[in-house]
Amino acid sequence: MTIAISFAVYTLLIIGVGLYAGRTTKGDDEDYFLAGRKLGPWIAALSAGASGSSAWVTMGLVGLAFGSGLRAFWIIPGVIFGVAFNWFFLASKMRSRSAELGAITIPDLLSMHFRERLPVLRLMSVVVILLAMVLYVASQMAAAGEAFAGTFEGISYPVGVVIGAAIVLAYTVSGGFRSACWTDALQAVLMLIALVGMPAYILFAGKAPDDIIATLRDANPELVRWLPNVGGMGLLGFLVGSGALGINLGYPGQPHVLVRLMAVRDEKDIRRSGVIQCSWALLTMGGAIATGVLVRAIAEGGAPWGAELLADGMQDKELALLQAAAQIMPGILAGMILAGVLSAAASTADSQLIVAASTASRDAFEKSFGGRRGKSQGWINRLTVLLGGVIASAIVIDQNINIYQYVLTYGWAILGASFGPQLILLLLWKRATYAGCVAGMAAGFLGAVAWKVLGDNNLLGGIQLYNLTFAFALAFIVNVLASLATKPPPELSRSDTVAP
Repeated sequence: MTIAISFAVYTLLIIGVGLYAGRTTKGDDEDYFLAGRKLGPWIAALSAGASGSSAWVTMGLVGLAFGSGLRAFWIIPGVIFGVAFNWFFLASKMRSRSAELGAITIPDLLSMHFRERLPVLRLMSVVVILLAMVLYVASQMAAAGEAFAGTFEGISYPVGVVIGAAIVLAYTVSGGFRSACWTDALQAVLMLIALVGMPAYILFAGKAPDDIIATLRDANPELVRWLPNVGGMGLLGFLVGSGALGINLGYPGQPHVLVRLMAVRDEKDIRRSGVIQCSWALLTMGGAIATGVLVRAIAEGGAPWGAELLADGMQDKELALLQAAAQIMPGILAGMILAGVLSAAASTADSQLIVAASTASRDAFEKSFGGRRGKSQGWINRLTVLLGGVIASAIVIDQNINIYQYVLTYGWAILGASFGPQLILLLLWKRATYAGCVAGMAAGFLGAVAWKVLGDNNLLGGIQLYNLTFAFALAFIVNVLASLATKPPPELSRSDTVAP
């Protein structure tokens, strides 16, 4: 009962903040999708952190650390590098270029920068975003369903999916990007409290074994190795994989994160935002991994509830945080842990729904197919958010998804390879061309999908390589070669474009 009350307070708080923040949201695209480009550094940084983390941090990353032990810490430098690259290398140029062009979405930026006449690049972007985003949101709804079902005995998985979707849509539909950013910032704080508070409580309350490392080593020596027991290409495959440095390649290609860079109030706040998000990421990622490792030590140390957790598959280990919290923490604190878990899912889902809505209503309906703007534009935006949430929930209503593997292998990798190299070259290399961008996006998308379909462990003599690493490199090389083979683009300013 205490957990339920604590979570109910969280739900009302999130919905209330979202509705309050969205009370001034207007119907026009720039306000609904970019909050009028007036985000302060704290809101921009924390909302970017929460929306870019998703349930793979509170569920998947904890499960990864539970299963693999200390080498899960390798993911932290990959995350920090990706976050820092976005804020300190891309943000200033992306913010100024998008404002100069009047670009509101990532497809806007790509299309308007290259003076696209036929909406080929824009439509390619629409397809990639809608496909990846709807499936990405579906995984977050699945995470909500698993979290509710794993915490409350009377709630089934499908009911949990519906509850999670209802919470997210309650504030996102009405308030748009501004509501998403404010609620995401609050959810980032809750994630920080949950993921730092859980391992701190375990250690200071004496819940962990006296000798954590010895307990883990006795159970499985691999749990205390900082690197896997492989060499050569196998070690390289690990280091550039999704469990280590390779994750950073996805950050420059996530539209739901990049829009924060476009919406920052002014350039002087960008560096401050970078410091804030890097600090937040260090604490939350470290806390999630520490939680997984500590819970594994407790389970291996003979905790009665640990035997069931150890016997289950990795899918169920994604609930390690919730199961441990329910067993060893007071009810009100366990309720905060549940709030933190669902905050990760909700903060990603709301941001992705906004991006999907902007892509459908602006890039597809208005810009590509000649739809007219008008007083109904605000309702079209809201209806698209609602429809996207319903479709995403319907996809997972009768199935479970491995959050960590699904998000990083498909959603994260597809977006990272399709957009990351193209945006880096557009913003940092004046020689990048339209043909290069089109070819690079196609190569990134197809490479990410094909690498998994063909079987990544069969293509390098049994050595596994993260599909994002392969597809990102392929897209970058293809873009550069195609750009060098074609005429460089002319300078373009906002006055040369069609009014947004």
